[in-house]
Amino acid sequence: MNPVKYNILNGVNLYYIEDKKYKTISASIFMHRKLKRDEVTKNALLTNVLVRGTKSLPTFKDINICLDNLYGATYDVTVTKSGDVQSIVAHISHLSKKYADDDIETKCTDLLIDFLFDPYTENSCFKKEYVESEIINLKDEIESIINDKKAYADFRCNEEMFKGRCEEMRSIGYAADLDGIDEKNLYQHYKNIITTSPIDIFIVGDADIENTVSHIKQRLSEFDFNITPVYAESEITLASDEKNITEKMNINQGKLAIGFKTGIKITDNLYYALVVGNSIFGSGAHSKLFNNVREKLSLCYYAASRLNALCGSMMVSSGIEFKNFEKAKNEIFAQLDDVKKGNFTQEELNIAKEYVINSNTAAKDSPLSLKLFYVKNIIAKRDITLSEANKKISAVTKEDIINAFKKVEPDTIYFLTGQNE
Repeated sequence: MNPVKYNILNGVNLYYIEDKKYKTISASIFMHRKLKRDEVTKNALLTNVLVRGTKSLPTFKDINICLDNLYGATYDVTVTKSGDVQSIVAHISHLSKKYADDDIETKCTDLLIDFLFDPYTENSCFKKEYVESEIINLKDEIESIINDKKAYADFRCNEEMFKGRCEEMRSIGYAADLDGIDEKNLYQHYKNIITTSPIDIFIVGDADIENTVSHIKQRLSEFDFNITPVYAESEITLASDEKNITEKMNINQGKLAIGFKTGIKITDNLYYALVVGNSIFGSGAHSKLFNNVREKLSLCYYAASRLNALCGSMMVSSGIEFKNFEKAKNEIFAQLDDVKKGNFTQEELNIAKEYVINSNTAAKDSPLSLKLFYVKNIIAKRDITLSEANKKISAVTKEDIINAFKKVEPDTIYFLTGQNE
């Protein structure tokens, strides 16, 4: 189930992951950009506008009729963030031709390409009505982040931890930056990035791949690409002076987010020890944070840790009573200290490994998870399969985890507390 690579054009590659168990084919086009404040919001808005229509299907009604005729195919255009890379992504999922018409793969491939490369325009720019309505929608989405207090606390912690660096940016952009964007300058931005951004195409399922590759080459040959490679190149640093940020809001439950710097790159030898150590520390119902801070001591409503491999960071998210801030924080650090010292049993180590391996194995049954794993490989300049990753997980020792976690230190402690606290 390893990807087979096909070169479409210079800077445009296709990866085919054959899996005959699927009745559907899942195809995605990833277009990568460096995270920049002057375009992050435009890119997010662009995905919302592109999804509105193509030259041949100018309205949602036209698109939906087309999808119905394609046996209920589904599509989406979205934006993602990986380290210091922002990706515009178009997806389509459809039945294999074994269960539909012989030309369904070609038709769906055309539709996928059209969403990115042949959008609906009027007077040589995007439709004014589409852009204006999507500006309103994106502004509402950005401003609604604060309504999800957990996500807001995590975002604010990340923002403070990477202050002044592109990694602090949110993938959906900023409401203030929507001012001044219109159908003309957004279209000019689109015209610039569509031929200069590296493109990775992923197809998962049982496809007529040779025909699909040939068709994509023919469709994209009309464009004059001048592509500059884009890779995740975040500066992986150790924690500096610890920052403590407290913000007050009219809420009933405190949100504690602690950002750690790991000093470990995704391509480092200690990376998989960091992954297993994180599993022991706070990832899953078997972890120390769950069993001790939440269950045994009842210091929080939830507590979990996760890694951001491409940024060299780890974050603990927890929901707590306002009065338990110091106790919860200290106990989180105590659990981290236990991992640093190797205060965990062989059984805990085995369970943590099994958890990570099972998660990787489950990814093989998810076309999206497979694509995201291998896209991360590409932008991180890493060459490893899921099976090889599992072997590295199995080989991790207690000493490896101790050595990895020696580098893990707190960088930012963010606490969202009550208005009157």
